[in-house]
Amino acid sequence: MTGAGIALVTTAGHRGVICATDSVSSAIEDLQLTLGEGPCVDAASSGRPVLLPDFNDAADVALERWPAFMAAAADAGVRAVFAFPLRVGTISVGVIDLYRDRPGDLSATELPAALMAADAAALALLYLDVDGDGAFTDDQRSRASYQLQVHQATGMVMAQTGVTIDQAFLMLRARAFADGRPLSELATDVVARRVRFSLEDQ
Repeated sequence: MTGAGIALVTTAGHRGVICATDSVSSAIEDLQLTLGEGPCVDAASSGRPVLLPDFNDAADVALERWPAFMAAAADAGVRAVFAFPLRVGTISVGVIDLYRDRPGDLSATELPAALMAADAAALALLYLDVDGDGAFTDDQRSRASYQLQVHQATGMVMAQTGVTIDQAFLMLRARAFADGRPLSELATDVVARRVRFSLEDQ
């Protein structure tokens, strides 16, 4: 694989680029954010991978749906793109785009590796915090200092859904992330019984 980029996508839509491995990856993510079209956008909305192994042999539907993206990405040297949604249960938290400067399908070893990378990236996104300006931070102190209501809420989610404590915490964190709310605020609502979880939230 030549490069990769990760974009944050919540229920509010495509929010921005979290990271990119090189300038081409950054350009691809920025293109999709600016144009509102491309494999990343489709993967986020459908919840399914979007695989485009050869730009020169792209189906007409791709050219019709993403005309500006296809032209600009090809000009940047991209010949194949593979977009995978980042999901925690039913909650979408982002998309990872992988690109190549040569055409070709993902191999029998590359596809499982890409899916594993998508799972890992989804979990990593949940541990990014947002500061007052809306910028992402990775603050170990905030991760280590969860308030009592977060632990109470995790226990309540576990009781409501019948999952393990680790899964309950992950569901709580994913819901807060997707809703763009502080974890402690959501936890307070759960403890106050203003928000409930069900197995459908897994």
